[in-house]
Amino acid sequence: MAKRLLILGADGHARAVADVAAECGWTVAGFTERQAGPKGPDVLGDDSQVADLIRVGKADAAIVGVGNTALGRRVELFEILRKADAVIPSLVHPRAIVSRSCAIGDGAVVFPGVVLGAGVKVGENAVIYSNAVAEHDCRIAAHAYLSPGVILCGAVTVESGAFLGAGAVVLPGVTVGKNVRVAAGAVVLGNIQPGGRTAR
Repeated sequence: MAKRLLILGADGHARAVADVAAECGWTVAGFTERQAGPKGPDVLGDDSQVADLIRVGKADAAIVGVGNTALGRRVELFEILRKADAVIPSLVHPRAIVSRSCAIGDGAVVFPGVVLGAGVKVGENAVIYSNAVAEHDCRIAAHAYLSPGVILCGAVTVESGAFLGAGAVVLPGVTVGKNVRVAAGAVVLGNIQPGGRTAR
């Protein structure tokens, strides 16, 4: 049976998700865009049409493909998929190293070179970009976004909607609060309260 995946979004991150999907054995049915207007041949409609596209059989499953420039929109699109009763797969690139005791939620995307250690939990709609490392017992909540090369030492908690810039390092046992923004290259030594930011 064909596995056709609809990707919500049509820009760079969506195309990167499409590459991971292909490596996971999916056929990309097409993309959606936020607004109606002129569309490329692989854009099937705008985001408001997602439920209809699924209902009429244009795809077997769907996933969010909007990147870090619209983190709030990622949550909205995921909720659209939930309300449409869409099948929302997780995508784990075959060149990621994932412990058998790791749990990965619906809609999460794990890119090549990622290492997820023992007991790591990844929430729904989370993104873990290339060469990120989350060691034992880390908790990465729903809608969190780890940029390339992020390192989470053991037992780190990344709460919902948090964004970690490229190459950020979080020391053991630290909690990065809800919707926190961690700068690229930052070293996080202690807990960050929800909504906070770090500078390099």
